[in-house]
Amino acid sequence: MTRWSLKERLRRLVTPTEELEATELLQRAEDSGAQALSTCTPRSRVTLRGEIVSITSDAKHGWLEAEVSDGSGTVRLVWMGRSRLECLMPGRHIRVEGRLAEEDGNPVIFNPALRT
Repeated sequence: MTRWSLKERLRRLVTPTEELEATELLQRAEDSGAQALSTCTPRSRVTLRGEIVSITSDAKHGWLEAEVSDGSGTVRLVWMGRSRLECLMPGRHIRVEGRLAEEDGNPVIFNPALRT
């Protein structure tokens, strides 16, 4: 059981749920040794940890896409030549490694490696 001080309880009471969740995601990423997306630069190799927000499959191109939030931002993950991965489900926490790119000004990683 977590014991919070009165100050922490009051802060949690008045802080929006989204902000609390983002802070928790960032803390989990930091605890696992992953980087915060907001500190990463394009073309760098990154290790990110976050929660899967959505998954889509593009049968026409044979791509599987997932959006993952780490609390500091959202990155799009694209697996080319895949139509599904059993371990990917919305709400699940994953850790990925790969080279960060930008597409239309948004962060994306093509064919990231999944880590447990």
